[in-house]
Amino acid sequence: MKHYKVIFLVTMFILSFTMLISANESQGKTHEEKQIEEFIKGNDYIPAKKAIAQFQKMYGEKVNLPRKLPFEPTHRFGNIDKDGRLKLHFLRPGKIDEYPTLDFVFYVMPQKDLDMIVHSNDKVYNLKNEEKAFYRKHHNDFHSLAFVQNKLGYYFGANPDKIDLDSFTEIAESIK
Repeated sequence: MKHYKVIFLVTMFILSFTMLISANESQGKTHEEKQIEEFIKGNDYIPAKKAIAQFQKMYGEKVNLPRKLPFEPTHRFGNIDKDGRLKLHFLRPGKIDEYPTLDFVFYVMPQKDLDMIVHSNDKVYNLKNEEKAFYRKHHNDFHSLAFVQNKLGYYFGANPDKIDLDSFTEIAESIK
């Protein structure tokens, strides 16, 4: 009987300790951390490096990322969308009432798929590497740039109040 009491006490101690650790882990997360977790879940995101590796395996082409972004991201996520495009999401979360969240979404796709994105009314610019870049102002709150680099199509957009055309071309030209 004494043996059962010892086992019962040890089991209760382990169970209590486990519950205490679980409670501390869930309570220890900030509001922002919880929001990021929900954001990742809601978008079916995985770490960007893993998404890039999956895309490279699918298409056999190396993905080159921009060396310049509009801000220094703290988080990098990605996934392969239903059309087989690599979607990369660069994020720097804000703090409530202190500074805003910054994010930048960047798509990579096979070169042939870029034809579905480029329109005849896009303005054409030449990048420093002599590749053509296709710029479009969709409406007052969004503009985009599409171009080919090393056999892959690249596409990104933003609010023109936050990132101008010169910054777009700098981002595109930073991909080597």
